[in-house]
Amino acid sequence: MPDVTTLYRQLSPSSPELSSEVAQTTWEALLADPKIHVSVAERGEILGTVTLVVVPNLMQGARPYGLIENVVTREDVRGQGIGTALMTYVMEMARTLNVYKVMLVTGRQAPEVHRLYLKSGLKSDAVAYRARFDL
Repeated sequence: MPDVTTLYRQLSPSSPELSSEVAQTTWEALLADPKIHVSVAERGEILGTVTLVVVPNLMQGARPYGLIENVVTREDVRGQGIGTALMTYVMEMARTLNVYKVMLVTGRQAPEVHRLYLKSGLKSDAVAYRARFDL
């Protein structure tokens, strides 16, 4: 669990720091929810993660849709294909779960991030709207 929170701080350093109790409770809730799929790349230690949330849906023949979040690779191992492997894995998982579409919204402007998403089969062909409810 400490590896995951350290990794997530690399993705979002301005995010409020969590107590170990809150982090552990939240982690356990994520792992216990059958609609949430947290995938971890590791080689003796956690190198990256991606989360797929599968949402039931009354449209598209009742096929669910997916939200991809928390795509992050540890800074010191970026560029080694870990993000690509995670995105390949999560896209295949979405297909296996009969998801009719996946969505990912990023505020990151780094060209390598956008290349990763495009290479994974995502298209930037929609307008995204979001509201953040920061503390």
